[in-house]
Amino acid sequence: MTPSCGRHTVRCVAGAEEHGGTVAHVTVEGDVASRPRSRVVVGGGWADRLLVPGVLAVSLLARLPFLSSPAGPDEAGFLQVAAQWSSGGGSLYGHYWVDRPPMLIALFELADASGGLVALRLLGCLAVTAVVLLSARTSCLLGGRRAGRWSALVAGALLFSPLVGAQEVNGELLSAPIVALGILATVQATRLPSGRSRTTCSLLAGAAAVAAVLVKQNMADVVVFGSVFLTALVLTRRLGTRGPLRIAAGAALGGLAAAAVTAMWTVAHGTSLIGVFDATYPFRLQAAQVVATEGAHYASMRLSDIAGSWLLSGLALLTLALVVSALGGRLRDPALTALTATALYDTFSVGLGGGYWPHYLVEMVVPLAIGTGLLVARRGQAHRLAAIAATGLSVVAALHAPAHPPDPTGEQLGAAIGRVAHTGDTLTTLYGQPQANLVSGLPSPYEHLWSLPIRTLDPQLTGLDAVLGGPKAPTWLIVTRQVTSWGLNSTVTQALITSRYHPVGQLGGQTVYLLDTADRAAPDLAGQTD
Repeated sequence: MTPSCGRHTVRCVAGAEEHGGTVAHVTVEGDVASRPRSRVVVGGGWADRLLVPGVLAVSLLARLPFLSSPAGPDEAGFLQVAAQWSSGGGSLYGHYWVDRPPMLIALFELADASGGLVALRLLGCLAVTAVVLLSARTSCLLGGRRAGRWSALVAGALLFSPLVGAQEVNGELLSAPIVALGILATVQATRLPSGRSRTTCSLLAGAAAVAAVLVKQNMADVVVFGSVFLTALVLTRRLGTRGPLRIAAGAALGGLAAAAVTAMWTVAHGTSLIGVFDATYPFRLQAAQVVATEGAHYASMRLSDIAGSWLLSGLALLTLALVVSALGGRLRDPALTALTATALYDTFSVGLGGGYWPHYLVEMVVPLAIGTGLLVARRGQAHRLAAIAATGLSVVAALHAPAHPPDPTGEQLGAAIGRVAHTGDTLTTLYGQPQANLVSGLPSPYEHLWSLPIRTLDPQLTGLDAVLGGPKAPTWLIVTRQVTSWGLNSTVTQALITSRYHPVGQLGGQTVYLLDTADRAAPDLAGQTD
């Protein structure tokens, strides 16, 4: 039987039995992508049908212990920035400055309004769910249900691994489902005949491409994938030029719409669009130079750590398998070619990150999960072993995660200060520990909550000194190690602290100072580990 829709014809030919399911060969004629024969598994045993729900259940259950764990520096800082983001603050996002795009702050604003840290962690659970399902759906479209199941397994395993840093809810994790949605919409647009459905998918792909970048500025995966995929379809004559051009035009329109909506939201909150651009791109170049010249030893250690995580998590193995397969096939498979290009872009992007935090690696999960699913379904045993090895490495790493819990010192200090603080008190940490501010509930009069912006934008500490010496000097001050840390020009800063503050406690190498003019009880740090 040959069902037909206009001039687009679908032929289904029954195949052999495979893993308890019938294999069908599907050929789509016309200007729709994937004219070459692809294998779609119909049916399957109960174990196959339960695999994706099982992966989701394990991935989500593994995140439950982290719902109440101490906030990471970015989680704590972004929540504080989002909570007070409004016009008139004097800095980029209200009273605070941060080198992130506005849609990320908007997502943290949603989490703050919904309950704070636990709501944010639940949002992370939702992101993991979406990545697993959307990656599986894309692989299923490209290579059949078997490919979809393997993609779900790999995505769930990688987001389960502490080596990838997905336990902390950060820009990479929150943008990953948007990337997965954009890739899915791009693939779907190429498989549909021209019309309203294709236009909708094109618009969605473009909106997702821009939204991902507006959550984390380097997450250009949808742009890379879409550009290479459409080009490869034309070069391999899977599609004529007219279809891809229409898809690209629709994507551009969707991207402009997403950018316009975000721009209006940003300006309504009092944030400068030029300031956002400077913070998300030129600043990153400045910061990378600072790290390279002033923190080369620190950067090299972190680079070594993230390289080890890349190897031990299985990401390196999956990347190698994808690249070798794409090159071995002489780049004749548009989907694998595009996924390989995206994975290589992600590797390059992570390498340029500068700070080399583990959560950078989350960027690689979506293209590698989809690509691995396709490889296992199409190429066989070697790629299946690679996927199993990566899954095993993730499980082993997760089992060892409890041995390395987050440092609770900032949370303990913040809680102790919060118990004795008065209404209107403020807290500043040197040089950057937003966890203490979050737990204490006290804002900082200094616009920088992290050390890297301080070292890049206020290296002479003139901004900090103006705050410490002015009428809005923080009531409380936490100094990590010593004021001269990071090699900053802290002579004036030290003199101001000596003349205006006195120490009232110490914990874990961090000293708590109280403004001399403030009459407060000393924070109770008894029973804590110093």
